[in-house]
Amino acid sequence: MKIGKKKIIIAAVVVAVAAGGVYYASVMSSTGGEDFVTEPVQVGDLSKYLEENGEILSTNINTFYSDGMKKIKTINVEVGDMVKKGDVLIEFDSTLELEEERINKEIKALEASYSEAVKGVDFETLNGIRLQIQGLRNSLAIAKEEYEKAQRLYAENVMTKSDVNLAENTVLQLQNQIDVLNNQYNQAAKGVSGNIKDQYEAQIESLAISLDILERTRDSYQLKSNFDGTVTELEGFEGSIPVMGSLILEVQDESSLAVYADFLVDEAAQLKEGMGVDIENEDLNLVIKDLKISKIYPKAVSKVSELGIEQKRVKIKIDLDEEIGSLTLGSNVDVIVNTENRKGVVYVNKDAVYEKEGKDYVTVIEGGVEVEKEVLKGLETDDYFEIISGLSEGEEVLTD
Repeated sequence: MKIGKKKIIIAAVVVAVAAGGVYYASVMSSTGGEDFVTEPVQVGDLSKYLEENGEILSTNINTFYSDGMKKIKTINVEVGDMVKKGDVLIEFDSTLELEEERINKEIKALEASYSEAVKGVDFETLNGIRLQIQGLRNSLAIAKEEYEKAQRLYAENVMTKSDVNLAENTVLQLQNQIDVLNNQYNQAAKGVSGNIKDQYEAQIESLAISLDILERTRDSYQLKSNFDGTVTELEGFEGSIPVMGSLILEVQDESSLAVYADFLVDEAAQLKEGMGVDIENEDLNLVIKDLKISKIYPKAVSKVSELGIEQKRVKIKIDLDEEIGSLTLGSNVDVIVNTENRKGVVYVNKDAVYEKEGKDYVTVIEGGVEVEKEVLKGLETDDYFEIISGLSEGEEVLTD
């Protein structure tokens, strides 16, 4: 699908309906009786465009691939399902429950051992507090990473200030909980000798770390959505072990859409962030104008064209406003980038300009006589040349 481009063609034969008759006119050469096709030199606005195919996709995409080792235990969604952040989409078989049971038995044995060694101390309570503290410390470390990430994304205008504040509050709340539990632990551990306390804490923290590792490992046996979205692709079935590297699941956020297009490297060199873009799809009766290039990716990627030719291409991104309305994910569109604009310039049909001895010329018809004129070209579009010097508006130039 291409954008129709109007060409202004003034033929030597002009048909005009006037006073019930037909008027015929032709431009004759000074040496013969041939008819010539001419066009007038015009003054107006010229724009240069680059055009490529693009695709409407979400700016937030969760794509999950198989490691070739895990068996699918449960699939909780279907294509088209709406999911919430944190929803478990697919679960794999694991032995995590057995490992967790083994560690909990070691913890019980540790409680019994220390309760026997030190009378008058409720080691079950002491142990529970210590495990909570260690768990919160692990959560705090993750929360701090999320807070730092939120600060970076806020600096890049990806996250809002409220998102950063929420991440900061999470860090503060976890730290406060740890402080409270430390106070409770110190009160409960009164009367326990330093050596026994140190030995106990080392053992319980080791077990707590093992539990945390198990919990983190559990995430690798579950596919969770990172945001509210829609399941757009789903492969595999319960009981199967998908081939390593194959797509298992994809979730896209339909509330945040953009158009992505790949341009050849030499064309991409003409592009800049902020350039005006129109997108169109005649089949969908879709026309959206006055968009902007929001991002040009820094690395060219090799892709094979439909003709089997390997090409280096650079991806660009065009953000779509929420107000645009509902658009179908995966729809193909024409991406037309306005790379250059010239206002009020003199221009002619490209067919009028020819090169001779390294210079550019046009043939002007003056009083039926052909006059060759040297010109200086400027902006080139698909149909026209800007003429910087050598012609004036209204002159008739030979185009055929």
